[in-house]
Amino acid sequence: MTEYRRYQGKSYMILKDHVKTGGFEYRILSKQTIRGLLPVQVSEDNGQKRFWYEISGKQSLDDWFGIKKPGGSFLRQFMESLTETIRRAGDYLLYDSGISLSPEEIFIDPVKEELAFCYKPFDKKPFMESLRGFMEYYLSHMAHQNRAEAQKCYDVYEKCQCRHTLPEELLQILFEREDTGPAVQEVTCEPIPEKKTVWKDRIFREERWKHMFSFGQKKKAAAEPVVFEPEDCQKEEANPTVFLGSETPCVIGELRYEGMGEEKNIKITKSLFLVGSLEDQADGIISADTVSRIHARITKEGEDYYLEDMNSTNGTSRNGTPLHYKEKVKLEKNDKILFAKERYRFV
Repeated sequence: MTEYRRYQGKSYMILKDHVKTGGFEYRILSKQTIRGLLPVQVSEDNGQKRFWYEISGKQSLDDWFGIKKPGGSFLRQFMESLTETIRRAGDYLLYDSGISLSPEEIFIDPVKEELAFCYKPFDKKPFMESLRGFMEYYLSHMAHQNRAEAQKCYDVYEKCQCRHTLPEELLQILFEREDTGPAVQEVTCEPIPEKKTVWKDRIFREERWKHMFSFGQKKKAAAEPVVFEPEDCQKEEANPTVFLGSETPCVIGELRYEGMGEEKNIKITKSLFLVGSLEDQADGIISADTVSRIHARITKEGEDYYLEDMNSTNGTSRNGTPLHYKEKVKLEKNDKILFAKERYRFV
């Protein structure tokens, strides 16, 4: 089970190794800082190792994708960073199978937009299996407005079905110019026998490219392939349902400013409400320098409100208690909230 903790001004993701083993990987991770990998400290209690990965000021990709839908340009950045990280790790005899490609264990600096991967000398998976899983996740969360860019992402996913695919080959697909050859090129490779994945017909209806692609429904046959299809367009209704995160004209909550600065009261107008200093992404703006770009998140579930810190640099607290990353706490009327040093009351 993953644990998140703030300790001495830093934020950590803590993973446990239940196998009482050691080896050179443990020593390398403890003593070396490898660019592209999260810094880690290893502690041991009764033979059980605990890995403290420092994630201060970073956000996991699953949170990041909830704020910004990725496209082809982000996948290029991801593959470049992954390729370089594998090369650097190899210089220390670390294996690509130890690099976790779980979106919850990949982190990004929201300011520099630099990626950092988690190296796990335990619970390893074959690299291409992990990469296929990541691409399935990516395709279901990416933006599809740019048809050419989206097609390249699907070409990368198709190439991942091949045996012995190299990250450099995936980069070649992503950086391929549209005017250097046919728009669609056939990918030939030796298929993986244990997982027969069939590529979906590439001809999509133009009006559906603006919608999220979703997994197809589960089939009765066990060997049925994974298929991504665009969601059907919904007919506009006279009184449409307001989904989580959609804007509403009414105020559903308020954060009343009680600090010593010049900040203003924040009116909560959405069921998924981001607090931070970045105007084009945060819903409630706090301009203080100590507040992170995306500092915290408030969600309304039924009649209840919940507060989460988004792994901000200077932290979030409720009634004097600091929140750990990914810790969700229920808000009560008159709760005192600190975003860094800026004080608010929930009313």
